[in-house]
Amino acid sequence: MLTPFGIAVRKLRLDKGMRLLDLAEATGRSSAFISAIETGRKPIPDAYLLSVARAMKLSAAEIRELRRAADRTRKEVPVATLPADQRELVAAFARKIDELPLSMMADLKKVILKSKSDDVPFHRKRRGIYVPPMSTEVIRGFAEKVRSTFVDNERIDFPIMEILEFKMASLLDGFHVDVQDKESMGSEEGRVVAGENIIVLREDVYEGAWKENGRDRFTACHEFAHFLMHRTVTMARMRDDGEKIYCDAEWQADTFAGSLLMSTRHLSRFKSPDDAAVQCKMSAPAAEVMWTKYQAEGRFGQ
Repeated sequence: MLTPFGIAVRKLRLDKGMRLLDLAEATGRSSAFISAIETGRKPIPDAYLLSVARAMKLSAAEIRELRRAADRTRKEVPVATLPADQRELVAAFARKIDELPLSMMADLKKVILKSKSDDVPFHRKRRGIYVPPMSTEVIRGFAEKVRSTFVDNERIDFPIMEILEFKMASLLDGFHVDVQDKESMGSEEGRVVAGENIIVLREDVYEGAWKENGRDRFTACHEFAHFLMHRTVTMARMRDDGEKIYCDAEWQADTFAGSLLMSTRHLSRFKSPDDAAVQCKMSAPAAEVMWTKYQAEGRFGQ
C-alpha cells in the first residue's frame, strides 16, 4: 500500500510523465528501492527527499508538500488505523505464524497469484488455482476489449508497461506497480494480491519489460490478466487433475496475455511466427504457440 509520501511522489512523478525507472536512474537508485520507499517497505532516507526534488525539478511549494507527506509517513503506523477486530487478528496472526501447519501456510499462499522464473508460458509445470471457467473465445474477446480501451486498431505492439504505470493509475484510484528486488522475490517474477490494486513485478522483469524484452512483456501481461480476472478470488484451491484446464487461473492468464500481445485483428500482417514475434514484441516461443493456436482455430484468412 502506498504511504502518504509514496502517494505524493507518485502523483508528482506521473504528472511529469516520469516512469519509476526514470526516477530511479535520475536519483542513482534502483527501481526496487524507489518502489520500496513509495510503498513504505523501506524508511525514507534523510537525503532522499532532496534527491527527488532535484531529479523532478520541483518548485519550492512542491518540496514543502513533499516534506509534509514525508513527515506524515514517518509518523504513520498502518495497523493502528484498522478496526479493533482486525488489529486483534493481525496481532494474533503475528504471534502464531511460527505455529501454523505447513498445509495452512500453503493455502494462505494460494491467495497470491504468482509468476515464477521456471514457468514457461503455455507449458507451466504447476497447476494454477481453480477459478470460474472461461473459454478461449471469451478470453480472446475480453483481451480485444482491453486492447481497444487503450490503443487504436492500427497499433500492433501492446504498450503494457505504459498501460500499467500510467494509464491504469488514471483509471483506478490507488493502482500502482510495486517493484521488488530479486533477493526478496526469489524465483517469483510477478504476483497479484487478492483484493488489492497492486501488481508486483520483480525488478529485472519490470526493467526488462520497459526495454521490450518479449518474455518480460508477456509476464507483465500475464499479471495484468490476473489483476483483471482473478484479484477478487479470496478462497482458493489448486485445480485438480480431473478438472478442466479452462478453470485454471494460469491457463486463463496465459491465454489472455498471448491474445493481448498478438491480436487476431493483425494476423494478416504477419508473414511467420518470427515476424509476429518481432512486430508484437513478444518472445519467439510464445509467438509460435499463438500462431499454432490461431491456425488450429482457423483464424488466418478470416
